[in-house]
Amino acid sequence: MPSPPDRPVAPYPLDPLAPDELTRVVELCRDDERFGVDPRFVWVALAEPDKVRLLSGEAVPRRADVVVIDRASGLTITGIIELDSSTVVAVRPRPGEHAPITVEEWEGASRVLDDERVIAALARRGIDSGARLHLEPWPYGFGDQAWESDGRRLGRVTFFVRDHDADTAWARPVENLIVVADRISGQVVTVLDGDVVPVPPGAFPIEGPSIVERDDVKPLLIEQPEGPSYQLEGNVLTWQRWRIHVAFHPLDGLVLRDVTYDDPETGRRRRIAWRMSMSEMAVPYGDPSMMHMWRHVFDAGEVGLGKNATSLTLGCDCLGHIDYLDEHMVTPGGDVVTIGNAVCIHEEDDSVLWRHFDARTGTTAVRRRRRLVVSSWANLGNYDYGFYWKFGQDGTIEVECCLTGVVLASATPDGEAPRHGARVAPGLTAPHHQHLFSFRLDLDVDGVDNVVEEVELVAAAMGPENPMGTAMVATHTLLEHETAAKRTTNALGARSWLVRNRGVTNDHGESVGFKVIPAASPLLLADPASPVAGRAAFATHHLWVTEYEPSELRAAGDFPNQHPGGAGLPAYTAGDRSLVDTDVVLWLTCGVSHVVRPEDFPVMPAARVSFTMEPFGFFAMNPALDVPPQTRINPGAGCHAGGADAGAVTAGGCCP
Repeated sequence: MPSPPDRPVAPYPLDPLAPDELTRVVELCRDDERFGVDPRFVWVALAEPDKVRLLSGEAVPRRADVVVIDRASGLTITGIIELDSSTVVAVRPRPGEHAPITVEEWEGASRVLDDERVIAALARRGIDSGARLHLEPWPYGFGDQAWESDGRRLGRVTFFVRDHDADTAWARPVENLIVVADRISGQVVTVLDGDVVPVPPGAFPIEGPSIVERDDVKPLLIEQPEGPSYQLEGNVLTWQRWRIHVAFHPLDGLVLRDVTYDDPETGRRRRIAWRMSMSEMAVPYGDPSMMHMWRHVFDAGEVGLGKNATSLTLGCDCLGHIDYLDEHMVTPGGDVVTIGNAVCIHEEDDSVLWRHFDARTGTTAVRRRRRLVVSSWANLGNYDYGFYWKFGQDGTIEVECCLTGVVLASATPDGEAPRHGARVAPGLTAPHHQHLFSFRLDLDVDGVDNVVEEVELVAAAMGPENPMGTAMVATHTLLEHETAAKRTTNALGARSWLVRNRGVTNDHGESVGFKVIPAASPLLLADPASPVAGRAAFATHHLWVTEYEPSELRAAGDFPNQHPGGAGLPAYTAGDRSLVDTDVVLWLTCGVSHVVRPEDFPVMPAARVSFTMEPFGFFAMNPALDVPPQTRINPGAGCHAGGADAGAVTAGGCCP
C-alpha cells in the first residue's frame, strides 16, 4: 500500500469520513426515496476499502456505508454511497433485521409514562409517574413471545427512582416492572408487572460533599519537555518504527489499520496487521428472575461502542503529553456532531524492558520499557468500557479492556439471601454476570498468505532420550480449515496461536510469525439451548479463524438486535473454508465472569482483561537491543548500583 503523504492534503484511503463527507451522504440519502419516507440515521461510516486493490497500489473509490431506519415503516435500510461521484451505488432493504438502537429511540422511552397500565403499575408501588424517574431503555433481546414475530422494533424499559442529580441512577430500582414498547410508534406492547418490592432507600452519590476525600495523595507529574517521540499526521501515527492508521467506527469504536514495522535488519517496512478492532461484546446476566433473565446486551451491534464514545480529559483519563483525535458522526436527524477528544494517544513508562547484572564486572545493563498507547472510552448505560492498544519497543502489541461504572442491581426484600448475586447495600442485590468480548484480528504477517498453528509446550515421555524426565517439546498443530480452528485455551500447556508466513524465512531458515497469546478467560456459561447461546455463539470458543472476506466484520452478525441467533461466526464458518496459505482472520474471545462483591458498589473499581501479540521468529533477535539507556534519554537522571556500592554510578549498561 502506498505510504501516506507527509502532510495529508486529500483523504487518505483509510481515513474516517470528514464532516463535509457525512453531510453529503445525508443529503444524497434524503434525495433518494429508496431510503424511506423519513429516514433516521443509525450510522454513517467509511465503507471498508478493497484490501486487494489498496495493497496493489491501485486507486479505490471513496465510499460510505449508511444504515437508516424508515420512521414510517420501521424498516432497516442499508446503502453504499460513492463520494467522489456523489452517487448512490446500492440500496438494500433489510426486512426482518433490526439496526442498532438510535439515541432518539433511547430518549423516546419516556413515552411509556403516558400509558395507563404503566401509571397504574407505578402507583401500586407508591410512585407517581410524574416523579423524578430514571428510565433505562434496554435492547429487547430475544424470546418466544407472540409479539416478537410481527417485525416491529421492540425494546424494554425498566425504572429507577432518582431524587437528585447526584444520586447514583441505578441505586433505587423499581423491581418486577418491565415495559415492552414499540420503538417506532411508542406504543406499549405489554406491561410485565410482578410482585411489589420496596424501592431501596439509599441514594449513594459517588462524588460531592458527602464524600470525605483522603488527604495523603501527593502530586505525581509526567513531563516530556521535548515533546513526545511519536508523530501524528492526520490519522497516521508513527512511533519507534511502528506505523499505525488510527480511526473510529460508530459500532466498533477504535479501529487500527495498516499496522507496519520499519525493520532496520531487513530494510523493509513489514506489515503485521491490516485491520484490528473490537468486533462484538455480550453481557449475559446470571439471575433467572424476571428482571434479568432476558438481559444479554450486545454493546457493539445493538447499541454501538463508537456512537457512545465519551470525551477524554487531560490529567484525568490520560496523563503526560497527549494528542487527541475527534470523532465525527451523524445524529438520527442527519446533523453532523463531533465527540471531541474521543481517542487518546500517549507514551507511558512501563517498568523494565530488559535487564542483566554481570556479577564478574559488577555492572548492570538495563533499559526502561516505553509503550505507545492508543485508547478510547465508551459509556453504555451503567457500565463504562475503556479499550487500550499498547505498542512496545520489542514489537509486542497488548490489548486491554477496562471495565468500570455501576453494577446493575435489583431491589431485594429484607431477609432474602441472594443466590445468583451479592448484597451490595441494604435492600439491594447485584447479579453475577459476564462481559465477553470478541476481537477481530486481520493479521497479515509479511503478506496476506498465512497459516495458523496451535502451539503448546508439553512434557516428553521419560525414557532413554529423556532419562531425567525433564524434556519439554513445543508442539505445532496446523489449523487447516475453519471447523478445526474453533479452539479453547489451555493454560497448563501455555496454549497460543501462531500466525506464520511460510513464504518468508528469517535468518535461522524458519518461517516468520506473530503469536497471539490469549488471556486466562471464561467462555459463555449459559446453557447451549438458551437464546443467548445461539445469539452469542462467538463466546463459546476462545478462537475462531476464518478466511478473509471483507463483508465479515461482526462476530454476532451485522444486526444482532432482536436476531434469533446463528448469524456471525457460525454462518461465516459454515462453508469450512481452507486456512492454508491464505488470508486468515482471527477472532479472539476474552472476558470477565463478574462475581459481584460489596466493594463493586456504588461504583466499581476498574477490572481488566488483556491479551498479547508478540513476534515469533519475525525478527532475528531482540529488536529492542538498540533502545538507549535512561541517562542518554534523561541526562542527569542518575543510575546507581545496589548493595555495597550504593550511591556509586555504575560503569556500564544503564549509565555508560
